Amino acid sequence: MLGIQTGVQAFISTFTEHWQVTGLTEESVMNYLEEVMQAICIALLVANFLLNIGRTLKAIELCNESLLLLSNKVLSVQKPLQQRMYRKIYHTMFKAYCRVSDHSNAIACGRKLLNIHHECCDAGQEGVLSIALAQIYQSQSMYAEAKELYGRAILVMQKTSDRRGEAIAFGGLGNLFTLLGEYVKAEKYHEKALAISVEIGDRAIEGKCYGNLGNVFHSLCEYIKAKEYYEKALAISMEIGDRANEGTCYGNLGNVLESLGEYVKAKEYYEKALAISMEIGDRAKEGT
Repeated sequence: MLGIQTGVQAFISTFTEHWQVTGLTEESVMNYLEEVMQAICIALLVANFLLNIGRTLKAIELCNESLLLLSNKVLSVQKPLQQRMYRKIYHTMFKAYCRVSDHSNAIACGRKLLNIHHECCDAGQEGVLSIALAQIYQSQSMYAEAKELYGRAILVMQKTSDRRGEAIAFGGLGNLFTLLGEYVKAEKYHEKALAISVEIGDRAIEGKCYGNLGNVFHSLCEYIKAKEYYEKALAISMEIGDRANEGTCYGNLGNVLESLGEYVKAKEYYEKALAISMEIGDRAKEGT
């Protein structure tokens, strides 16, 4: 695998030097365009393969070299084609930076990719990426940026009639306002997400909405309401076979029962959550 990557890198380097030395005549522009696109396509195939086998940093390195090749001003004569290639490269890099939790570079790539989607009028991908970026900003406590992107995603999803995406964006906003302690707003957005999920019959999102509403009421110390919502979320998780979320529900129920002073029942739920986390190999939740 290292040999393939080295070969691609050597090809890109040699190719770039060749065209810098020889220059371009009017007749050779189309040949150049064809060859440079072939070189980048090969590099992207290898980069995605490296990403899939866990060689993430090497994949990023190859993408950066492809960006250098693509930045040649000659390619501006084929701007739509150039934009498509930039989109593919930044998409791969965004996935790679997310995988290694390099949030700063993930945001930088995501922003560039978002602009390209907007310029290309690719509203579907613009909405999906807006949510992904909002979640990264939220994880970094950059709440104003997260709020702006969730709002952008909602507008795009409504424009494209993507009801599922709209529900996810409303849920994201609800979680954001829960973190900010603005529970009335949080409840409103979770209720919107819940209504859409019921309307479209998406049981997975419906279950998460119940869990999120449970978190809101738990934060408000309304433990009975919180317990009701957690139980609804648990029932759906079991129905659809979502073991990870089932474990989360047991943990949430343990928390709320502990708050109610029902320690024996709380212990039972914590033990169920622990068993599931060990079963699915989720070490973080096992520790929790």
